[in-house]
Amino acid sequence: MVVHYNLREQVLNDIGKQIIGGKLNPGDVLPKEDTLSVEYEVSRTVIREAIKGLAARGLVESRPKVGTIVRPQAEWRLLDPEVLEWMAVTSSSDEFLFQIAEVRSVFEPATAALAARHATDEDIALIGAAYTELETSVNDDAAWTLADLHFHSSIGRACHNELLVYIVSALRKPLQSKRRINISLMRLLETKDIAEPYLSAEDEVLARHRAVYEAIAARDEEAAQKASSELLTRVKSLMS
Repeated sequence: MVVHYNLREQVLNDIGKQIIGGKLNPGDVLPKEDTLSVEYEVSRTVIREAIKGLAARGLVESRPKVGTIVRPQAEWRLLDPEVLEWMAVTSSSDEFLFQIAEVRSVFEPATAALAARHATDEDIALIGAAYTELETSVNDDAAWTLADLHFHSSIGRACHNELLVYIVSALRKPLQSKRRINISLMRLLETKDIAEPYLSAEDEVLARHRAVYEAIAARDEEAAQKASSELLTRVKSLMS
């Protein structure tokens, strides 16, 4: 998926990734607006708005007579979708992705259970349609990425808890941006370690998603939570 950024977003993304990637360290002072304006070939207004975006995410702060300085990582707003995406993009290993998988294993089973409790008939139909997308795209990397996003997003919406929807969506954005949202499928297809009683990678990955959908459709909270937990446990095992 090609993402087109406006000038402000381009500057914001570039400086954000420099900070999170370690090219700019806590305590470093950013160049002055005029300097950045020349470097990025944009107006000072664009630079100012980009800096505001970085400050809103906790990455920088302005100090009188000092300038704009980089803040410590402990002060970053780590659940901001852009911050998570920059962390994923600048990460040189799977460690960050494993951390996301661990956090997902806390939130997504609870989301599935709430979906089983609160889903309307329309919600369940949308989850079913998303699962059908998975079935038809299992051998297509790009199509699977989108279908998997639809599947988990539809479950999030069905739980009717806006805070959980935000958290789950935020955690999935960096995976999508790195085309790693499909790690449960791609890692599985690259290994011969197929779990019993599944006959193939395709069979396993679809069956695990289908179990989540069927439990929600049956409005079985315990089964939905268990199926989602088992799916995410399998994802983590493939990353170790």
